[in-house]
Amino acid sequence: MKFKNTTLLLIGFLAFIILFDAFQQHYYLTHFNILEDGRQISISTLIFNHFLRWLIWAFSCLPIFWFSGKVFSKTRYKVNVSGWFKISTVTLISWLSAMVLLSLLNMHLNGLTYSISTFSDNYLFFIVQKGISFFFAYNILTLALFNHAKNRVIEAQWVELSALKDTRGKRLENENPPMLNIKIGNRIKRVSLSDLTWIEADDYCVQLHTKQKSYTLRKSLKSLEEDLAQYQFVRVHRRALLNLNYLDHVDFQQSVVVLQDSSELPLSKSGAQILRGILKANSI
Repeated sequence: MKFKNTTLLLIGFLAFIILFDAFQQHYYLTHFNILEDGRQISISTLIFNHFLRWLIWAFSCLPIFWFSGKVFSKTRYKVNVSGWFKISTVTLISWLSAMVLLSLLNMHLNGLTYSISTFSDNYLFFIVQKGISFFFAYNILTLALFNHAKNRVIEAQWVELSALKDTRGKRLENENPPMLNIKIGNRIKRVSLSDLTWIEADDYCVQLHTKQKSYTLRKSLKSLEEDLAQYQFVRVHRRALLNLNYLDHVDFQQSVVVLQDSSELPLSKSGAQILRGILKANSI
């Protein structure tokens, strides 16, 4: 279940408990004459009082939110015994603190004298009246937070799998690069990108160099640079586009790129920066 839906369910549960407790208390007060002075308390007042009590519960949940978030962020699917023990300890402290705040609030609303005996009576009363409900609500909240953390892990893994799928797809494209169609007279020559060692700018055309021969293609080097970037082609000079699969070594001092067939290409300053970054990124 999504965290939003769980939150709405929890809010609905609290609203039901507030109304149930208020109407139950109103029934007892009106049918059993519990109030000694014969006073009547309206249902709206009772609802408001119970709302304040659950507002204190919500305030006492803040440490649970914070600490559970820290514990769940360090785990993937399972929380060890130590983690659950720490969360349970924080929950118990929050529960006891909520009982203290409820007692003080009730003493204030009813104008009672602040004393240890009065506080103890109120404290024991609220442990009996609200203790189980509060503790049950704490458990629902903790499970909702855990479920939310687990869903975030699953979503993150899904993103990783999607990225891995995209990477694998690109890798397959690189392993099986497309063909270039080159017009030679009335014929169309198909040349695989994997056969190209480098591409040279030649006025309004480019020279496609392979190990065997070269071909002329009526296209700009800039457009080829954009189209072939995903196939390991890198611009090393304003006149040269290198197929990294045929790179032998780079002489940065002489500004020269040497191919596996001993061919030498010029290397510009910007091309040198790009090659340094690529070599560094692919080095173990």
